[in-house]
Parts: sequence; C-alpha cells; structure tokens
Amino acid sequence: MQLFANVGSRRDLFQPRLAAVVLTVALLHSSTPAAASQPKDESQPAAVRSGETAFPPDIVEIAVEPPVVILSGPQDRVQLLVTGRNGRGDLFDLTHLVRLVSRSEEIATVSAKGVVLAHHGGTTALIGQVGDRRLEIPVRVAERSDSDPVSFQHEVVPILTRSGCNSGACHGTPTGKNGFRLSLRGYDPSLDIDSLTREVHARRINHLRPGESLILLKAIAAIPHEGGRRIRPGDELYKLLRDWIRQGGRDDVSSVSALSRLEIFPRRRILEAPARSQQLRVVAHFVNGSIRDVTHLTRFSVNDPETADAEPDGRVEKRSRGEVTVSAEYLNEMVTANLLFLEPMPEFVWRNPPAQNYVDRHVFTKLKLLRIEPSELSVDDEFLRRVFLDTTGTLPTLEEARSFLADTHPEKRARLIDSLLDKPEFADWWAMKWTDRLGCNQRFVGKIGAIKYHRWISGAMAVNMPEDRFVREILTAGGPNYSIPPASFWRRLRKGGLGANLDPRLAAEEISQLFLGVRIQCARCHNHPGERWTQDDYYGLAAFFTRVKFRVGPFFNGRYDKEDTVFVVDSGEIQHPRTGGTVSPNFLGSQSAKIDADQDRRVPLARWLTSPENPFFARAAVNRIWNHLFGRGIVEPVDDFRSSNPPSHEELLDALSEDFIRHGFDRKQMIRTILNSRTYQLSSKTTPTNLDDTKYFSHARVRLLQAEPLMDAICRATGTAEKFPGFPLDTTAVELPDGEYKHPFLEAFGRPARAMACECERDPNTNLVQALHLVSGRFVHEKIRSDTGRAARLAASQLATDRIVEELFLATLSRFPGEAERQLLSRKLEASRRERRKTVEDLLWTLLNHDEFLFQH
Repeated sequence: MQLFANVGSRRDLFQPRLAAVVLTVALLHSSTPAAASQPKDESQPAAVRSGETAFPPDIVEIAVEPPVVILSGPQDRVQLLVTGRNGRGDLFDLTHLVRLVSRSEEIATVSAKGVVLAHHGGTTALIGQVGDRRLEIPVRVAERSDSDPVSFQHEVVPILTRSGCNSGACHGTPTGKNGFRLSLRGYDPSLDIDSLTREVHARRINHLRPGESLILLKAIAAIPHEGGRRIRPGDELYKLLRDWIRQGGRDDVSSVSALSRLEIFPRRRILEAPARSQQLRVVAHFVNGSIRDVTHLTRFSVNDPETADAEPDGRVEKRSRGEVTVSAEYLNEMVTANLLFLEPMPEFVWRNPPAQNYVDRHVFTKLKLLRIEPSELSVDDEFLRRVFLDTTGTLPTLEEARSFLADTHPEKRARLIDSLLDKPEFADWWAMKWTDRLGCNQRFVGKIGAIKYHRWISGAMAVNMPEDRFVREILTAGGPNYSIPPASFWRRLRKGGLGANLDPRLAAEEISQLFLGVRIQCARCHNHPGERWTQDDYYGLAAFFTRVKFRVGPFFNGRYDKEDTVFVVDSGEIQHPRTGGTVSPNFLGSQSAKIDADQDRRVPLARWLTSPENPFFARAAVNRIWNHLFGRGIVEPVDDFRSSNPPSHEELLDALSEDFIRHGFDRKQMIRTILNSRTYQLSSKTTPTNLDDTKYFSHARVRLLQAEPLMDAICRATGTAEKFPGFPLDTTAVELPDGEYKHPFLEAFGRPARAMACECERDPNTNLVQALHLVSGRFVHEKIRSDTGRAARLAASQLATDRIVEELFLATLSRFPGEAERQLLSRKLEASRRERRKTVEDLLWTLLNHDEFLFQH
C-alpha cells in the first residue's frame, strides 16, 4: 500500500576592526634573509615552540585580541585570543595551542591558556611561534608598587555567582540553605556582605587565618559541604577570596564604580572542522571609564549542551555540528556569543531552490550556511491538507479537494490561500488561538461572559482587526464585562474570590508574556537571573495596574454570574519589596512614563506597548503567527524572548516584524506572506542532510492534530456532527467558547483550560489514553457506525467500489488513493458484498487511525 510512510560561506571574523588587529601583530618569518641577518637575541627563551597538539595546516594569517596588552598594575590580568586563518578563509582558535612566553617574567607572565598576569610595572613582550612564523605581542604594565585590594562588589560577588554558591539551587533562595543566605546571583550585594561578615558572630570569615575561614573550607570541601567542592585550593578564585578575607573583608558596595556594559570576543564565529573549540574573552566597562578583563570572573553557559559545552574559563568545546549561543554573565549583566561549528558534508549539494519571497531568502541563506539541504516542494494534496488545517482548522470538503487537485492554473496555491483567509472558519480557528491565552473560561468570566468574550474575539478576527488595535482594546477595556466583552480579560487577573481586586503583579507578568513575549516572573522576588530584567523593571510595569478595580455586577437576570464592572480609581500605588519605596509606572526596559494625574495609566501603556517603536511587540506577534503555522517559533518557546534564548533566524524575525509594522499590523497579510513562501510549502519528507533538523525549517514539521481540529476532522470525515450540550448542533469543537467545557476526547488530546497565559498549557504530547480513544473509544466508534454517517451512506449507495474508495480517501486524507491502494481496497469491497457496510466501516476506521490522518504533515 502507498499510505503515508514518512510522517515524519561567509567568514565574518576578520571584520574591519579585527583586520586592523592583524596588522598590529609582528609575524616574523625566521627563514627570510632579514630574519637571518638579525643578531641572536639572547634574552629570548631557548624553547619557543608550539604545544603538543598539531596546528591546523596552511595558516596564512594570525590575529591577536588585544593586539597590545595593557595591564593597570600588579595582579591585573588579560585573556588573550589568538586566531589563525588558512588560505580558504577558515578560522581556528589557536589560543590554547600557541605556547607564549614572556621576555621578562618579572613584569608579566602568560599561562598555557593565554592568560597574561601582571607582576611589576614596565614593558615586555610575549613571543611564540606558529609553524615557521613567530609572533610578538607588546605588554605594558602600569608603574605601581601595590595592586588594588580585592573588590567585594567586582570580584567576590562574581566568584560566588560563577561558583554557583548564590544560585537558586544553593544559598540563593529567599530562605537560604542550612542557615546561610545569599541574594540570587548577587542582585543584592548589601545582603551578601552582611551574610558573610556579620551573621553567626562573623564566624564565616577569619581575618587572622584566612585559610581557616568557613566560607573557604566549605567551598573547597575541606569540611562537609552539601554543595560539594565549588573551587579548588590554590586556584585563582580561591586566592582572590582568601586575599579579600586577609585584607579585612572590605565592603565597597557603595564606593566602587557601577558596571556600564559588557563586551564579549568574538561575538560571532564560524568554525570549520577540524576546529573544535573557541576561547572567549569578556571585558567590563565601568561608569568611571575604566575597562577590565573579567573572563575569569564570568559565568558561562550554553543554550544547547548537545552542540557544545562551556568550560568555566570561557573555552567552548564542540560536541556536534550545529549552532550554539554562549551566555556570559558578570554582575547581573549578560552578553552572548554565537558560534557555528561546521563539518564537511560530502553528501550536501546546494541546488539553489527558488525563493518565492523574503521569507525564503532568509531561511535558505541560513540553510546554505549550515549545509542543510531543504526538502522538495510538497505535492498538491500534501499542501492542500496542510494549508486547510493551518488556516481554518478544518479538512477540505470532497468538492474543495477535487476542485483544487484538478486545477492546472500556475497560481492555484496563492488563489487557494486567498480564499481560505476569507472563510468564516478562519476567524473561528484564529479566535481559538487567542481565547486559549486570554482566559475565556466561565470560571473567570461566567457562562454568558465566555460566550460574549469569544464572540468579540472571533469578530475581531473576522474583520481582520489590526493586531495593535486588538491589543489596545483589551488593555484599555472597562465597564461590565458582559456588555464590554474585552473587559473580561481582567477577570482572570484577580487575587481572591468574590469582591477581590486586580493583582497588579499578575497583570504585569501575563501582559508581558502575552503581548511582548517576555517572561518577567522571576523579577518579582529578585533581579532576573541571567537576564536584564530587575525588580525595578518588574514593579515599574506592575505600577500601571494598581488603580484598576472591580465592582460586582450588574446582575444578569437578577443573579450574579461573575459579571463584574472594571473601573479605574484616581489613587493607589505599589511599593518596592526591597526598598519599601513607592514605584512609579515605568515602560519595560525604558524610561519612566509621563502620565497625567487623572489619566487611566493603562492608556499610555497600551500606546507604548503597541507602538512600532516598541522592540518587543511586533516580534512577539509574528513569532506566534509563525509558531501556529510551523509548529515551532523562530524563538522557542514562543513567549520566552531573552538574550540567552536567541532566534533561530534573527534576520528573518526582523524582516517579518518590519513587514508587519509596515502593513499596519495586518494579521491576514502576514499569514498570507508566510503561506505563499516556499519554506511553508516544503514537503515533510526529509533529505539526508536535514533529517535531524528540528529548528531551521528545512522541511515541514510533522505534528499531531490538536484536540479540536482532530475531533472536527473525525466528524467531517465520518459525515456526522457532535452535539455539545448547550450549543447548537452545527457548533464545532474549534468554536467552543468556554475553556471549562469538558469532553473526554478533547481532554485526552490536550485541550487547555484557558487558565494560563503560557502557550505551554496546551499539551502536544501523545499518550496511551489517546490511542485508546482512537482505537476503541465511544466517540470514534459511534461516528463510524452512525446510521446517518458516511459509511452507512456509501454502503447503501450504488457507487462503484473504486468510487467508494476514492471518497473515503478524499474525506480522510484529502487525496486520491494510489493505484495499488485503489485496487487492493476495491477487491476487499467486492469480496464482501454481503457485509458491505461493515467493510466500509472497517476501511474508514483504518484510515482514521492512520498516521496520515492523525498527523499534520
């Protein structure tokens, strides 16, 4: 049978800035006459050589970052980056391969990992050799007799972060662990200095005998420590902590300069095999103008541990071919580097697939760089079924399928897309996606409220209300939620039961996640670990909602059914939990809002949130649309935009959001653009090079139909309707307005209760219960066996057996049967004329339980 079986090169390191660096490095050819004529320098070490690991061949150019090492005084340090480029332009990190030595170790020394450490003021040079090439790096150490004391703020706190001592799994919890509490990732250094130097009678540090300090003994596991060894005796972090204790445990939280910004080198690099690693360098810029290498104090992590690993010293080791983002965190600031590890792919051939619009140009550029071949274009019946489900949540009717498959017009796919965007089912389907997230549930808004709320959302989709206007109407809605349906949005954000008021913190969290794609929940109790959001950002956003109140009623038919009136009062503020001060409204990641005293604070918030200048809104909106069409976002999860979770296609996301803004936040136009791309229309059948691709959209993603369209597809395929109590007979599962509505089939397949803002509330996983519903469940059984259903009608008809087979295939799989399928099933029908209905029912059951029906592909 032919049933569906397969469900299933630029180099940009040497930019102008680093090109200049190359010119500053002294590359001396020892074999040249000039080198031979130079007198022997007796001050050079006898052995200046490469390490035991072989250098990559054909190195023609070397770059060093920084080209000149400048150290502020004794004990200052700099991490070098040494990069080689071969004749093809491939880049190699040579930092750990080149063996450098200092001409004067009294002034500065260099480690095997390329770390330069100052000892005394003066000038010297680091020299080394790469093949037959020698390099020389100037070093200058400031003339100072003493090094600066160890800084608690700039050094001790980052050590605690890098070592994991102040993580949420250790002492960084609000209650601490085993009597010792630190602020999470050092967001409150004043608390940390008190915990270390004053609590438990200052027993945690010992100024006279620093090595016997409890904080050190625990950290090196010299005495029992539940967290195990965090640092090693004698290493750099140990020495810094010991010296800080020896110097008196100085508190400099209020006196040192604040961090201005971080830099990471390199920001982006493409590494061809045999390159397997990349050393990173992190530099901190402070408000007072000082600059410091903080690589040794930085906490490194990767977003994809299967692709690469980040070592504590900033060296990133390849595990497999692919792209990885490395996050570098220092003093609650974070920067990221993007590394791409490539391997030879003999089977890879780029065939220049035609780009139908800018979507394809961006996707194909990335695929070519990654050496991933896109799949072929989907065939017509594959595209037909996919685009119907993605656009309307329904299967095509037999007439629609026959018409499209028989059409020979070259623009028939574009014409089909246009017609689907105008169908009433489009509004129902996309309304369902919004009602899932907006709290359309009678628990929050009442039975009648859920119907009216859903009707308003569906109406907005039907008239193609622009996304910015749609969100503004929700955010500024007030009045009774039965007569002003978007006011129902606020009902889920209450704290407590009847008569309770809005929780401004919950409002800040849900609105940020829903409309900006930013999760700020962690900043409620502390600065967001590993992200830029602070408690000030969190409570500045929450301050917009402190004056939103509820009044019970009006009463529907003389009784209360969760209809509340949303209104705004002219007073009410929120206090910062750490400082106790009043927090003014503040746009997320922006300046304080200017609001008139008598103005509803939600109005300027809604205006800012939906503004074309807002860096979050359009990107979050198009990412959700992309997710609904592809089963995965460009940023994944779709509501988790952060620097440590980068887009798979940064330029594509920018282009989509710019297009969205340019067309006035037109939802249909954006969907139309994506559907018309070749990327969307690729087959789900994989190629040898894209078989393992799960995030670059080189082929269509195979996914189980969601609960509602699967139920509706079964109803349409069997020619029956499901009667939902309290709703008209022609109501589909997609149209159900109330998330509280219970149906065993829908619950088994993951229909959400619409109680959360997170897209993750809908469960996409498969399980045994689902299989039981499909194989022997009452719902499927009754639909197939219905006396008024398709199977009964076909069995009683005078249609030829091959026409019956054809109708069953069109009704379920939206395609004609293959010739082998047609002949096989026709013979089965011919052989069972006395039990024709039973045979037709069996064939229909088989098709409904086949992967090609159950999965979107």
